[in-house]
Parts: sequence; structure tokens; C-alpha cells
Amino acid sequence: MHLLPVSSSRDRMLPAALCLAALFVVTSPLRAAAAAEPVTSAAPPSLWFAEFSAGLSVIPAGDVTLGGRTYEGDFKDGPFLRGAVGRRFGANWTVAGEWFYRKNELGSLDAGDRRFTRGDVASNSLFLSATYTAGPRFSWQGIEPYAGLGFGWIQELDLDLQGPDGGGFESGSFPAWQWSLGLKRPLAARAEIFLEGRAVAAGERELQGPGGRRLRIAYDAWGLLAGLRWSF
Repeated sequence: MHLLPVSSSRDRMLPAALCLAALFVVTSPLRAAAAAEPVTSAAPPSLWFAEFSAGLSVIPAGDVTLGGRTYEGDFKDGPFLRGAVGRRFGANWTVAGEWFYRKNELGSLDAGDRRFTRGDVASNSLFLSATYTAGPRFSWQGIEPYAGLGFGWIQELDLDLQGPDGGGFESGSFPAWQWSLGLKRPLAARAEIFLEGRAVAAGERELQGPGGRRLRIAYDAWGLLAGLRWSF
């Protein structure tokens, strides 16, 4: 399957990434005000934690097949929401059950003589992910890097096309992989902030539409997230 260059998606991601990075750095001094004593990079005493994060969902440009036609698809950056509950295993490892919601408005689907310019694609996902934190040896100013890998299910993928020959297309659940890279820093004894990039690989999926029509799309997506972890 031929994919279009993704440089335009990367160009759109750069300002958002810089803004999130700036927010991460600017809020760092809050750590000093949040606790009477300096907070170290050691894991909080509680084994369990909850996380909430939000950011941008990015779907690279690629081909979409509908009714025997191949369209050049382009999607706008959209909202990306995530919630998780997890447990620590030692000082470096965590395992978490995660929920995601992402939505991207359609930029265009263009097949030359036929074109869609209105619509959106959205999905709900459940994942189980393991994350490894490098630890204090690799920290700077309390900021620690981490990496994660997960496997899960995209519960439902919906693509709505508005206009002639459009309609709603949806799939059942299907498996997907994800990986992440991020930075985290403690705010207080039980609170941490983090900034991360995520990638989800689901491959090419077939969606069912009205009248038995079928649509095929490569659903590999990226995300930029900023969030808070609270230990309890």
C-alpha cells in the first residue's frame, strides 16, 4: 500500500510538541512549592497510581479504498484523551491498563474525479502496557526518561463521510501494538507530570458501511500527550 510523504504531518506536530515541552519545563518550579521538603526522583511509597493525559492525535496521510477507487487521504490533527490505572513493580517497572479516545477530522479524500472534504475518524481503545524508567542515574533536574510497550484492542473504529456516496463506516474490535517514549518529573510526594510521544500500529483495516459497502484504511497513528500521575 502506497503512503504519501508524512512531512506535512511532522511539520504540524512540531509547534504542538514545542508548546507541550515549554509547558512541561515552565511547570517544573511548582515542585518546590508543592512540598515542604525537596522531592527526589525515587518512586512514591504507594504501589498503585492513576493517570490522565491529553494531547494531539496525528494520522499520517495515506490511501483509502472505497467502492473500487483509491483516494488520497489527509486527516487533520485532533484530540487525544487517555486514562490509566497501574501498579509499580520495583523502582523501574510499571504495568498499566489504559483507555484511549482519539478523533481526527477529515482534511480530504481525493480520487481525482471524486472528492470528500467533510467527515471524521474516531476510535476507542484498551491496552495493557509495560513501562521502564531509566532511574536517577539518567535523570537531570529531577526529569527522568522512560519507554513503554503495549498490546491491546481497538474496540471500534468509525469513519464518517459526508456527501454523495458517503455514510458511516465502522469495524469491530481488532488488535494493535503501541510504544511510547517520554519524560517525567515529580511535583510532590504523590504527584508526577509527564510528557510523551506514542505510536499505535494497527495495520490496514476493513470497515463496513451502508449497503454492504467496504472501506479500507491503514490505521497507524501518532500522539503527543501531557499528563499527571497520582499515586494512591
